[in-house]
Amino acid sequence: MTIETELKLGIRRGDLPRLRAHPLLATARHHPPVRVDNTYYDTEDEALARHGIALRLRQMAGRKLLTVKTAAPSRSGLSSRQEWEAPWPGTFDFTFVEDDAVRERLEKVRERLEPRFRTRFRREIWELPCGEGHIEIALDLGRLEAGAAKLPIHELELEAYAVPAAELLTLARALAQDLSLWPENRSKAERAMQLAAGTWAAPVKAVAVELDAKGDPLAALRALADEVLAHWSGNLALLPYRHDPEYLHQIRVALRRLRALLQIFEPVTGPEFASHWRERLGELAAELGQLRDLDVLLDELLTPALERCPVEREALGELAARLSSERERLRRRSGRLDPGRHGRVLLDFLAALEALPGNALIRASDLRHFARDRLEALRKKARRRLAAHLGDPSPAVRHRLRIALKKLRYGLEFFRSLWQGKATARALARLKRALDVLGRAQDWQAAQEALVQRQKRYPEEQLAAAVLLAWHHERIARDTAEILGSLEDWLEDDLTG
Repeated sequence: MTIETELKLGIRRGDLPRLRAHPLLATARHHPPVRVDNTYYDTEDEALARHGIALRLRQMAGRKLLTVKTAAPSRSGLSSRQEWEAPWPGTFDFTFVEDDAVRERLEKVRERLEPRFRTRFRREIWELPCGEGHIEIALDLGRLEAGAAKLPIHELELEAYAVPAAELLTLARALAQDLSLWPENRSKAERAMQLAAGTWAAPVKAVAVELDAKGDPLAALRALADEVLAHWSGNLALLPYRHDPEYLHQIRVALRRLRALLQIFEPVTGPEFASHWRERLGELAAELGQLRDLDVLLDELLTPALERCPVEREALGELAARLSSERERLRRRSGRLDPGRHGRVLLDFLAALEALPGNALIRASDLRHFARDRLEALRKKARRRLAAHLGDPSPAVRHRLRIALKKLRYGLEFFRSLWQGKATARALARLKRALDVLGRAQDWQAAQEALVQRQKRYPEEQLAAAVLLAWHHERIARDTAEILGSLEDWLEDDLTG
């Protein structure tokens, strides 16, 4: 058995000549391209995949190899997992698999195995000396096949041989300075399975993390950051293949969550680390905001008004048509967003996170006490923001209240697995309701400011803007007043039970 430690990276096809001529590969031993044809086997009901096992028959350079791999969580493309490989004997023989539980699982389904999907590509390899070992850089170009469905492959795999995993990140960051690279969390097999199921292009969304209550806060930070980075990189990896505005939206959400995570864990990282990375991530998030504002104006405000507002429908339709054209132009520009720029920041952050030093105080900290302290700090800030808004109900002060509530919600979501009681579920439901209402109020305010600015260029939009804003105003004002009246009591309730 071997432990495979590798880092998967997507690469822009236009960067391939620069990769082959890259100075870092000048000292590497080069292996010319060979054709690789992999067939993955499983049962019709995917019994192996459900237990995290991949069974592959590989044909390469006149040889056939049978490989068994176990699933492992990927950290922004970086993964380690068990692997067993043996020459293909002409039939399924799993005696080479050293793990009894894995071998028994394979034997149990042997008679039901059938080919499920294929990966076909040309692999070009460079072996780069590194310390006492080397790093293998494999460039794979080809396609995934699942029935009639196909999906291109263009990626790098960096694999460590007697080299610390951190060296893979170091090399990836160095290559990413000159090439457009981004982490790819999903293996080829995972993508092919999703291709077969028709779900390969589904936007990646946030998922809950089960924290170890006996772990320390630094370990919790890394576990939570892994999930947020997967949220970010998962959508980033889809951008080169398909245009979907939801990818950009989910990237923006992931960046916002990561910035909130850094603020919550500032006592662990130190203020300098948290401040530096929150600023750097904020710059990326700001670039995605303009398209989101147009989406809200069209989808959340104009579309409902066009459907139900009884007056000035022609004027509203003309405004919608003009804004739709502008959005399409902006989407085309945003669709050309270079995943490589985000990939560089993501790889830099992952390396910085790995390098964070622990200390005796952090290791001795009780995670539940730490979480309660941080949630209480977030709640106190939300209370202060609410008091400020009650004294000054201006849009700017309301926006700061909304940000404070959003951070409290993220904090509860991050730490939710530490408390399974009804109090946390109730608090999250209330925060979601409050944020939905305050979000609509913020969207209305942003739309008002944008439409006023537009009238300098398009004075003919004045009537439509006035009708649109007036139609939404009464409901938004009523809902906002109701939520603000409830918040004071809600923020006094128990959050964790």
